[in-house]
Amino acid sequence: MYHIVSALRESHLIDSVYLTEFVDESSVRLLRVKARVTDGTLLYITELHTSDYQKYSYHWQKTDGELIIRWDNKPHWRNIETFPHHKHEGDSISASERIDIYEVLKVTEDRLK
Repeated sequence: MYHIVSALRESHLIDSVYLTEFVDESSVRLLRVKARVTDGTLLYITELHTSDYQKYSYHWQKTDGELIIRWDNKPHWRNIETFPHHKHEGDSISASERIDIYEVLKVTEDRLK
């Protein structure tokens, strides 16, 4: 999980990184981050890993709270072929493979151009 924080801090797209929660124990690893993108938008990241469970969410939003895009694996869209992995764009839900911080930063960069 340290690589997520490092990638954010090294990215020219990110102005600031706030660790809101961090647990690194043998039974659980949890990371919650709030990052400010150079255009003022916000990226919220959650990664939770235990021995038998993994949860993630990469949530990018405008300053007024309007969702730009979120990738997550909350198991509530069973009809999507990549279940439980999916992405939200506005009111649309679509298939998405497991994503990582590098892909999120690439999408962010592409959309800011």
